[in-house]
Amino acid sequence: MKTVGQILKEERAKKNLSLEDIERNTKIRKKTLEDLENGNWKSLPSNPFVKGLIKNYGSYLGLNVNSLVAFYRREFDERKSSSKTHPQQLKKPIFRLTPQIVVGLVIAILVVGVSAYLFTQYRSLTAAPLLEIEEPKDNIKVTTSEVNVVGRTWPDAILKINGQDIELSPGGTFSVAVNLNPGANVITISSANRFGKITTKNRTVMVETSTEFGDGEATASAEKANKLEILVKIGPGSANLRVEIDGNRSFEGVLLAGVSRKFEGTKKIKITTSNGGSTRVLTDSKEELLGGEGEKVQKEYTR
Repeated sequence: MKTVGQILKEERAKKNLSLEDIERNTKIRKKTLEDLENGNWKSLPSNPFVKGLIKNYGSYLGLNVNSLVAFYRREFDERKSSSKTHPQQLKKPIFRLTPQIVVGLVIAILVVGVSAYLFTQYRSLTAAPLLEIEEPKDNIKVTTSEVNVVGRTWPDAILKINGQDIELSPGGTFSVAVNLNPGANVITISSANRFGKITTKNRTVMVETSTEFGDGEATASAEKANKLEILVKIGPGSANLRVEIDGNRSFEGVLLAGVSRKFEGTKKIKITTSNGGSTRVLTDSKEELLGGEGEKVQKEYTR
């Protein structure tokens, strides 16, 4: 029977996609994709993270993610069973199971169950939600204009990155691309439960080399005469942005205040922003603000 890695690798080959293509469109690192395809489970994060990565990768390839997770679960169970030692021969019980003992056990199980339920409810009321950040590490230095924020929280928590709502994958995992400004960038990740308890973590990322951002003026050359080109400028707040170019998703993630990003297509560019009051679009030397502060706006640009 095929493994999860074989299924993913064969489907990628059918679609004539490289690992670089998958990395660019899913924001999953190439090394992680290789580990998934080769079944290097020990090199990957914990079990819930792996399930989330498989679902994201499989969904992008158009595969049945439930079947993929079932294949992975079978492989995971086989690894656990192969590591078990042979059980020792059971000793003969030294007491008999009487009706009184059975009743006592049932009562004990009920007490433990009720206690566990009450403890869970108490924790929900008093404890802040779990928040684990796998990437990026704090105070790292990079030479790129964006970084992936990867982590895990409670599945029913409300996750925000720099104030922008982020959709969680099954199991509470997340992987989001965040654009960076030259110099020091502080990325704030927060997770809140329905009772208002919040866990917040910060990551400082230093961009050492300058990145090329547009200066607000769209240039047109003879080579670009047949292209549709827009410049997106973010500020004064951050914005969660989704961009589709000619029907295909080109970018989805959080853009920090002060970031500018250029997008090019041939026929249509569709932008969805979570903060219209901090999203400006420049086309043919005309600049427009997409909406009000905190307003979710969708806009299409065509040739």
